[in-house]
Amino acid sequence: MNPYDLYPDFSVTDQFGNIVVNEPSRAQLGLPPQPPQSKGTGMKAGAEAAVMFADGLFQRPAQAIQKGATKLLGTGVSTKAGPMAAISRFAASPAALTAAKVGTGISALGGVLGAADVLVGQDSAANKVMDTTAMGIGGFLGAAGGPMGAAAGAGIGKAVSDGAQFIFGGGKSAEERKLEEALIALKRGGLV
Repeated sequence: MNPYDLYPDFSVTDQFGNIVVNEPSRAQLGLPPQPPQSKGTGMKAGAEAAVMFADGLFQRPAQAIQKGATKLLGTGVSTKAGPMAAISRFAASPAALTAAKVGTGISALGGVLGAADVLVGQDSAANKVMDTTAMGIGGFLGAAGGPMGAAAGAGIGKAVSDGAQFIFGGGKSAEERKLEEALIALKRGGLV
């Protein structure tokens, strides 16, 4: 079926008798609005579309981060001078919002990779329990930023857990500890 048959008022005749078709808008056809489109073509257009999509995706959690920072530090719109006034002015700036978007995206990716590490990693059960607990706490705290904020919080929680395990575990990974234990066993047996 031709959609123009449903909307005959979109086709008109010009002064020469040619039929000119004015295409109906997406709203007039009952369709949702078109997502943002790039002006370029090829790889550039794809990259611009991906950036616009990510910008919209990270907007809400980044604004929540910026709101919390300005609530804590103030907006810096005062007569005060010094480093705290400069820091609070930065926290209220568009550059800080962009930094929060980038940080949220990286942290969310860390949350996904952290979950994969907990699921298929070869760490001990105690390590997995600690990672899962830290990710749960981080996800709960980041939930104010929506799903992306929760994923970012989980990523930060996993990073904190891994950092604590590294510091309090002697600064060695599980593989390094296993290799040292094997080397000690070999030395006791007189093989090395």
